Amino acid sequence: MKKVLSLLVLAALLLCAGTAAYAESGEGVQKGDIVYLGTWQGAPLRWLVLDPDATNADTEGMFLLAEQTLTNQGTIYSWTKAVWQGSDGQAWCAKLLKENFTEAEQAAIPAVSKSEGQLTQYGLNWGAVELVDEKVFYPSVVELGNYIGPNDGDAGLSATYIGNGKTTYYWLRTPHGMHADYAGLVIEENQVHDYQVWGSWGGRPATNLGGEGLLYLAAADRVLSTGDYGPMPSSASGEWKPTVIDSSLSLSVTGVQYADGRVTLQYDNAPMGAWISVLARNSEGENVGYCCLGLAHSAAGELSFTPQAAEGMSFCVFAERDNGLNTTNTASAPVVLSWTAAEPAQTEAQAEAPAETAPETPAETSAETASQTESAQQPAENFWLDFLRETWMFALAFVAVGLLAIVVAIRQAYDRRYY
Repeated sequence: MKKVLSLLVLAALLLCAGTAAYAESGEGVQKGDIVYLGTWQGAPLRWLVLDPDATNADTEGMFLLAEQTLTNQGTIYSWTKAVWQGSDGQAWCAKLLKENFTEAEQAAIPAVSKSEGQLTQYGLNWGAVELVDEKVFYPSVVELGNYIGPNDGDAGLSATYIGNGKTTYYWLRTPHGMHADYAGLVIEENQVHDYQVWGSWGGRPATNLGGEGLLYLAAADRVLSTGDYGPMPSSASGEWKPTVIDSSLSLSVTGVQYADGRVTLQYDNAPMGAWISVLARNSEGENVGYCCLGLAHSAAGELSFTPQAAEGMSFCVFAERDNGLNTTNTASAPVVLSWTAAEPAQTEAQAEAPAETAPETPAETSAETASQTESAQQPAENFWLDFLRETWMFALAFVAVGLLAIVVAIRQAYDRRYY
């Protein structure tokens, strides 16, 4: 008898629409790695990972600092006083975001808000400063101390200019604690000083990456190609590029089936020339598996993969574009997959096998019972016949001897009577 199987594999429908977790997701991004995001003067912009697990406001995402200063004695903090909100430095960062990041990249940069109070660091007194829903900004004294080094001379505090590779000064957003027109400035030999805010120095921006706009990270030199389902793409060099969601891209799923361990999906509205890929996330929303199914040669098509399902895991499919080495890739919003197992196909042997007999009626059952009873009685009735067939020669001799004895007895009786 055929059995119809029904299996709902995915229940956590919101996991693939949530944010990604980085160091714990199997992607392997580490502090000190490089992430490519945005451009500067036509070239991919390199960012140093300061925290792979959280933003500078301790929210979900990762904290990044430009590997080099982007200007050399060309950026000021302010023409008036050391107040970050409304400053020229803040305006410079906002312009950088607008002109050097695509809309999809901007959507993958979370806006953060945070406040930092007065403190003493690097032998100087510093004042309070705050960020209010900002995406790109100067780093602060607190952030340098927490993520790079708390003391003058700590390696990594100084930076080189992207134009010539020489060490240059760059602004911090933290004001001096006693002088209203002085703000933090990092100079050569990993020293942190302060300087008048109208000085023209370098800009070394900081930012964050994460949120719903970020889909996953992979090696910066990775080229998309068809492959089997497996772990998340990794980077041996420690250089990464993100894949971010682009609202101009779309993908629809018109059907999903599961049979013999493989999932087959039918899709529509795929961007021409895009790749169709699947991402797996665990119950914590962390990226744990990936598969590039193939290239979309037409808007509609069919592709399949073999998942490695685990309890609480969810799968989503999306269309993605490969935009080149060291360049952010873009993808459609992920569509969560759920499927029902297909009825097993009938094999050739099953097709040739006799059809199952319909249930017997009471009359047929009675006739069969009587036949069985008669068959049970027949061996007892035929016992002697079978015995005689097997012993007929012995029976014949026995009869002959009996007849001879009778003849002899009659003869003797006759002789006694007449003689």
